[in-house]
Amino acid sequence: MNATTPVEVNSAPAAERAVASPIDAAPGVWFVLGEAFQAALRQLRSFPVRTAVAMLSVALGVAGIVSVASLSEGLSRTLVRSFESMGRQVLIVRSDPSYESLVLGRANRLSERDLRVVASAFAQRPVAPVLRYGAFNNAVALGARTSGAAIYGTTLDYFRLGEVELIAGAWPSRQDWRGSGRQCLLGRSLAEEFGGMAAVLGRDLSLAGRSCRVVGVVKGAGSALGFDAERLVIAPIGLVRAMDADGSLSDLEIHAGFSDADDIEAIGRRLSAQLRRQRHVGGGEDDFIVVTAQRLRGYLDDTLASVRAGLFLLMAVVFAVAALGIGNVMVSGVNARRREIAIKRAIGASRANVFLEFLLEAVILTGFGGVLGVVLGAAAALAITSGSSYFGEPTVSWPGCLLGVVTALLVGLLTGVWPAARAARLDPVAGLHHH
Repeated sequence: MNATTPVEVNSAPAAERAVASPIDAAPGVWFVLGEAFQAALRQLRSFPVRTAVAMLSVALGVAGIVSVASLSEGLSRTLVRSFESMGRQVLIVRSDPSYESLVLGRANRLSERDLRVVASAFAQRPVAPVLRYGAFNNAVALGARTSGAAIYGTTLDYFRLGEVELIAGAWPSRQDWRGSGRQCLLGRSLAEEFGGMAAVLGRDLSLAGRSCRVVGVVKGAGSALGFDAERLVIAPIGLVRAMDADGSLSDLEIHAGFSDADDIEAIGRRLSAQLRRQRHVGGGEDDFIVVTAQRLRGYLDDTLASVRAGLFLLMAVVFAVAALGIGNVMVSGVNARRREIAIKRAIGASRANVFLEFLLEAVILTGFGGVLGVVLGAAAALAITSGSSYFGEPTVSWPGCLLGVVTALLVGLLTGVWPAARAARLDPVAGLHHH
């Protein structure tokens, strides 16, 4: 019997016997996004003029939002900070003439009786009348020099409120301030215009046919709305009353000071109720205003809200025009690139890939436009506030910047969806025959 040679049988598993072949793994999400992003950038760079025009239209809308938000925020912040910088919590009562009284020419001012109501309500707190004469730019003269200034008449209790700070000279004495005394204080800006603090002290200032001797220079609350709070004259209230014999040119305010421990908002509400009873105000609108820092912010927000709404409506029109332009550019791009789209589909690009590429192109376009708009809007706001005190301190509104960029991105999404969907639905066979 012949010996048989044993045959070796490979008992290894089939998986080990098989020769490994490359497997095409599906690309990851980030890979797809990266490819679409690069393709969108290449397309935008291919048409620089078209891209720049579309981006600029978006940038102008965003710049408008950022500049309006920044200017209104800077103004509000400046006025409230000026009010809060008075050293202690201050409450101010002012007349608020109704529309009817303005039309009929009737004065609707605070009276001495209102002053007594406030003084008796806060007997332990400093309360001072402040009588404003004329407008905020009354003619005053020191020697041969003339200028314009706000003129206020008050009592010595006013200086206990901390609204002004003495920086040169001395506070007036009680003896020289009582009645129609002849001492006065100048604001720093007015003193500098008249030659400096040393040049004005001890000299006689002429105002509305009267005169007073300058004994000190004070620092006020800065400037806003084009009004310099340090361009002022503070004189005895008797002197200012004598300047306005019939009371037609002066308006009385009442200032009261409180400590940080006092709830000034609750105090303001109680005082408003007392003044309504005193002035016989019924269910209609009050004919006076009780101003605190919080209420001032509310007044400013209400006043600026309508201005912002109108300007934002204008910005909405700008964005609508920009959206139409971008949509037109995207649709034209789809028509011009039908053959390119067909080739991409033929070599394996899915409809989702094509859709994503075109959508990202619109979003990138508006996103860069939004960033450019933020830069332009912030620069415009800073330039305006640096060149004029009307809008307060230079401020960039970060909520406004965020709103502008988000709005620009939303415009890109909304205007890019339909052209992207149209590109994704194109027939590859028909596209290959397109010229």
